[in-house]
Amino acid sequence: MTRCLPAMLAALAAMLACAPVVAAEWPTAQLGQIEAWDAATDRVTQSRFIPMQLIVPGVWDGTRRIDLPIAKIEDAEETVWSGPQEWRNPNSGQTLTVYDRSRTNRREGSVAQKMAVRVDGSAIGRVYDSRRGGSICDQEAKFPLGVWKQGEVRTYNYVCLRANDGQAVTLRRAARITIEELDYEYHGAAHSLRFAWRYSDSDSGEVLDHRTYIFSPGRGLVGHSRR
Repeated sequence: MTRCLPAMLAALAAMLACAPVVAAEWPTAQLGQIEAWDAATDRVTQSRFIPMQLIVPGVWDGTRRIDLPIAKIEDAEETVWSGPQEWRNPNSGQTLTVYDRSRTNRREGSVAQKMAVRVDGSAIGRVYDSRRGGSICDQEAKFPLGVWKQGEVRTYNYVCLRANDGQAVTLRRAARITIEELDYEYHGAAHSLRFAWRYSDSDSGEVLDHRTYIFSPGRGLVGHSRR
């Protein structure tokens, strides 16, 4: 019996590692009641309400509105989120509530972005990006928000203005979001989300970026890869 004990303990540990997250393990103080997150997904219609608190980790009470929780996190891209705060669009004069995203790496150098929720509330996207001379965009969609369905695909066409030799150049862009896993467990984190984001030039059709993103409650962006 004594000789069998290590094997029994190893088998028990493996079973526990594969066990699903239960309410007792859910960090209620950081995320809110697990029942609110459970109720966000309708298994019959295969739809889910995606709150901002999945993108920017925070307590969610289950109310179906797009809140703007306070952010001070570093995500899986080593990008620091902070905000929200007001920002004035220098082209339109419009004042928006934005999150700042910033990172520094060897490949890109220093990158500064400002993220705002689209008018229709279906996504949050960049309104400013410092790369290549700086671009200011209107109604980009990068991370989905609100009600989405499993396998749903949405394409957003929008315009960016980029400074080039003192002149504003108009760039027509398209962002396509495809929901791959609407609500699943990722590395022990219940209610995670995986989707593909495809970014292209609307005029030429050239794909400029194509990635997979994974978000988990309490962690924000936990995984990403180029496609």
